[in-house]
Amino acid sequence: MKEPLSNVSRQIKNLIDKNGSITLFELEQNLDTSYNLIFLAIDYMVSRNEISLRRCGKDYFISNAITEKKLPVVDTYVNEFLCQDV
Repeated sequence: MKEPLSNVSRQIKNLIDKNGSITLFELEQNLDTSYNLIFLAIDYMVSRNEISLRRCGKDYFISNAITEKKLPVVDTYVNEFLCQDV
């Protein structure tokens, strides 16, 4: 089970590095694997502080945890900005 999990984790990390951040919906559209494996990989990476997961309305916003820690503003402002409708 570790190999499929590490492959999906690597794919998620690559998409986040490429795009800077991604919604769960976009992530599901870009990966050709089961939802269970996607959710397991996200849970694993969040628990290891590799990625950050925020709820934005009905979707979730996934970003690089290291980048988010370097932001010069309070987290609530960032979360509010990222979740606003455009």
